[in-house]
Amino acid sequence: MRQIRFRLRTSIVFILAALTIFILTSLYTVLWSTNELEREEEEHRDVPIPPGVIPFWSAINHQNIYDLHATPVNTIFIRSSNITQRRIEELFQLIRNARADETQSLDKEKLFPIDPSWNFEKLVEQQQPHTKDDTNKNPEAHGDTADSAHPDITTTEKSVTEQDKVQLRNYVHQAIAKWKKEHQNDKIIPLASLVHDELLRDDPTKLNTTWYEFMKTVNNLRVYDPSSPEFHRLLNHLQNGEVIEASEMSQGTQIKVIFDLPDGFEALFKPYRVPRNYQTLPDHFYFSDIERHHAEIAAFHLDKILGFYRVPPLIGRLVHITRDIHERATEDLAKTFFVSPANNTCFRGHCSYYCDTSHAVCGKPGDRLEGSIQILLPRPPEVEWNKITHPYRRSYSAIRKAKWETNENYCYDHVFLDDEYHNRLLLDMMDLSAFDFLIGNMDRHHMMRIGSFGANTALIHLDNGRSFGRYNYDDLTILTPIRQCCLFRYSTFARLYRVYRQGLSTLLSRSLENGEQLKKILVDEHLRAVDRRLEILFEHLETCIKTYTVKGVMIDDGID
Repeated sequence: MRQIRFRLRTSIVFILAALTIFILTSLYTVLWSTNELEREEEEHRDVPIPPGVIPFWSAINHQNIYDLHATPVNTIFIRSSNITQRRIEELFQLIRNARADETQSLDKEKLFPIDPSWNFEKLVEQQQPHTKDDTNKNPEAHGDTADSAHPDITTTEKSVTEQDKVQLRNYVHQAIAKWKKEHQNDKIIPLASLVHDELLRDDPTKLNTTWYEFMKTVNNLRVYDPSSPEFHRLLNHLQNGEVIEASEMSQGTQIKVIFDLPDGFEALFKPYRVPRNYQTLPDHFYFSDIERHHAEIAAFHLDKILGFYRVPPLIGRLVHITRDIHERATEDLAKTFFVSPANNTCFRGHCSYYCDTSHAVCGKPGDRLEGSIQILLPRPPEVEWNKITHPYRRSYSAIRKAKWETNENYCYDHVFLDDEYHNRLLLDMMDLSAFDFLIGNMDRHHMMRIGSFGANTALIHLDNGRSFGRYNYDDLTILTPIRQCCLFRYSTFARLYRVYRQGLSTLLSRSLENGEQLKKILVDEHLRAVDRRLEILFEHLETCIKTYTVKGVMIDDGID
């Protein structure tokens, strides 16, 4: 009897203990799950939304919390280069040895012979009827719209024959060698000397300004000298100078504000529109993309690192939208100001794109507004500029393609046949193509240079606001001029190799951190994209060299 009672009590205790453990375990599970959900929600409040999740229109209204965080990169569209580090080193050795062999006594006519029976003018005359309807016949036709009117630019036309290609390529080599010989002793022309007489007559006080001192450092080969004290004083003026007047810039498709600053400076201000990690949506055309102030800043720093010195100096700046813009605005600009429902001061301006209350520029929060501010160089009538329609200009149409997109012989059929490119302009265009590819800029419809300098003047790389739009996509069509023409400067290759060895993304990140008050100008994904694109550029040059040899591709035109 006692054994039965003992077993019964033991069973009851065991059942109660098991039941207690089950209840406690269930309660813990419920409490842990609730706490985990709350923690995930809290984490999601602090983590920026991935770029693809931010709607295009609402991205304009986001604050800079998104600017300070990078997000996991989407690798679906990333192209990896097929060139190895060892091959890049071998390529450098090949090119360096070839340049060492190229002396002043080298006879270009023997290296690139032309058949006596072949005639350049005759070839141009033969091709002329086939190029009369070229896309570029109207250099001012730039509508930045899917519905822009263009001639039929996909018409089939007769291409230069393979035999003529060889002769034409040799002819271009000889023409550039001749141009180098004619201009190798050209004097450097300061921009200040071009405006001196007019200033002396009309505004002599401006000759004693910091602006004029900086103009002495601008010349036909570069627009700034990063080692000069005038350059650093300029950046200080741009970043801290009091705004005397704010007016709208008449050109362009999006809002830009001109600041009149003390001591004779004029500057172009591009305001913050979208967060740093916003990516251009894949379904949006390049001509409807929004301009980004941080892209302008990053492009300038990359230009400085590469040693081109062709992007007019600019810097990031925080402004007080009421004190610096509204109270100093011209009448037309001031009329577009309003206070948003969030109690932020905003303005919409006048332009073709995004100039309405839905896409207004607003201080966030309150009156704080960041942007890029860039020096404006003298304009007509003081200084003459050349606006050159880019031969590889895109169609700016949603339904048509440009001729170069459908004709792999376009460089021979059009560019090489144009004697306007039988000089440094051709190689300047190759430099620009490399620069645009690194920054991901598809919006290069014109090339600009100061015509008052004469024939030996560098291109000026203006308007880079639509660059750094996508870090997970490398548009190889930007390299089409290099791929089709296969001509490149020795000096530019040396620049690219130098920054490759030093780590281009590291140099760019360091320059942005040390030279800017604004934080995190480029997210890490954009920095990695720059390194990746540099390798792809080397791969394209290697392909050219395999086809035409080192000396057939690399050119020393006297420009360092």
